[in-house]
Amino acid sequence: MIILLLVLSIEARIDSLENAFTQNRELETLLALHECYLLTDQYHKSMSLLGQAERHFQKDADKSRIMFELGSVFMFVGEITKAHDMYLRLVSRYPKLNIANDAAERLYLIETARDDTVQMKRLINVVRLYETAQYEAATDSARVLLKTVVGAYAYYYLALSYRGLGDLTLTLGALEELNTECPGHRVYEAVFLQASVYMILGELESAEEILQDLIVHEPNTVYALKARQKLEGLKVIQE
Repeated sequence: MIILLLVLSIEARIDSLENAFTQNRELETLLALHECYLLTDQYHKSMSLLGQAERHFQKDADKSRIMFELGSVFMFVGEITKAHDMYLRLVSRYPKLNIANDAAERLYLIETARDDTVQMKRLINVVRLYETAQYEAATDSARVLLKTVVGAYAYYYLALSYRGLGDLTLTLGALEELNTECPGHRVYEAVFLQASVYMILGELESAEEILQDLIVHEPNTVYALKARQKLEGLKVIQE
């Protein structure tokens, strides 16, 4: 009964969002509708929605977000080559936008697991669960992958899911284990996640330390630029 009510609730929300988007094509409405389609496994509708909507938005930030979400749908349905091409096109077209970093991370995720399609599919499912706010299911699925070839990303999405659940202690624990079990990993977004948690906890010196460390190890990358921007924000807080 509970599951049935939940399904009916989502379907009612889909109807409402479809009507709203028809009347006023706003990005937030589009993204909310897209998430509902993902929750109900209506991937073909999501692809159609995003593909048709891209030409209606003119701002680079909006178009790049739609491209990123479309790449995600391709990834979720197993069309890895299309996902890879979409993320690559996004990075090439909008290299200065922050979402290009997210697309670059997805590209590396795909490259990391390319030789093990079974583990790739399992990791992609973790990403899908996280992206649709199914955090408890995401943590369960991520734990199974911690000792595999995709372990670094499994730890990262485990940490993200813990944060989604509001447990900052477990978030930091997963990130610390990531660094211990996967030394030299290239999941640089994990550094920013860790810094943000430290900032929330008021541990500003710890946040500053790991951001400085990233700059030292990756001085000429977009990650170093992002770390410098985060440090500027820290200075404002500390002052």
